[in-house]
Amino acid sequence: MTQSFNRDKKIQTVKELTSFLFHKHYCENDVEAIIGLFDDRLSWFGAAENEYNVGTETVSEIFRQFAGMVPKCSIRDEEYDVIDVSPDVYICTGRAWIATDPSTNIYLCVHQRITAVFRWVDGITPRCCHVHISNPYSEMTQQDIGFPTQIGQHTYEYLNKCIEEHKSKIEEQTKLLEKLSFEDLLTGLFNRNKFNIDMQNFEKVPPSQLGVAAIDLNGLKQVNDQKGHRTGDILICRTANHIACMFPGRCYRIGGDEFVVIDTELEEDAFRKAIITMKENMEQDDISVSIGISWKGSHCNIEEQFDEADRH
Repeated sequence: MTQSFNRDKKIQTVKELTSFLFHKHYCENDVEAIIGLFDDRLSWFGAAENEYNVGTETVSEIFRQFAGMVPKCSIRDEEYDVIDVSPDVYICTGRAWIATDPSTNIYLCVHQRITAVFRWVDGITPRCCHVHISNPYSEMTQQDIGFPTQIGQHTYEYLNKCIEEHKSKIEEQTKLLEKLSFEDLLTGLFNRNKFNIDMQNFEKVPPSQLGVAAIDLNGLKQVNDQKGHRTGDILICRTANHIACMFPGRCYRIGGDEFVVIDTELEEDAFRKAIITMKENMEQDDISVSIGISWKGSHCNIEEQFDEADRH
């Protein structure tokens, strides 16, 4: 039972060390950690045609040339198998998908293969005495004829995946920038920039009916002077909440104490009633505002109606 346990433990250790080699090389480019596993007798086959050498010192110096040269990669779907050729010598063969990180601007996703031989020194310490890395540059599947098409397709799919991830991030950033561009940061209402754009759009395509309300918050300067700008900001936000409650998605803060409502949905009576209700709710909340209104059911002109509401 003890021999069986030792064998199983060694097999598991060899799998973990082979995975360790993969990760230290492709994910961390930690050359010294790899060299630290080398036996005093070592042979190595690399991925390229000319990468072959024997001798621990020689191979170690070659590996040190790899420092900083391997782009950051991710590893997935690792598979390892181990056979013992003697109580102290174990051969591990494995493969895994290696994919470059998008930040490297290198797009490659390949099925990488590895063979590693470990020798137990004094029956205690495992040391790597042979490494063979086999890149699939010339690997052909049974479906391929004359060219590694399958690998090319995997790389193409990986590139498209990276592109889609970048597009998704750009769309998210664009939405955030649009929100910041159109939203008043204090109140959450539309800002002056959005107001100007909507004014231009309504000028180009006038609506069939249009209600405009210009709203000025009274006494903001006195509140700022007597109680501070923090209290003034709270007053502005309370005012904005009342406006947004009655006209959600149709209100703007265009100045420090100036608000505008542009409504194309309500009939005149309903629009005027909503304005009255909003003003009454503000008065109950100790908020004083001045309001001017313009409503038209035909021949709407946003600029003229805004000027009319502002005069009133």
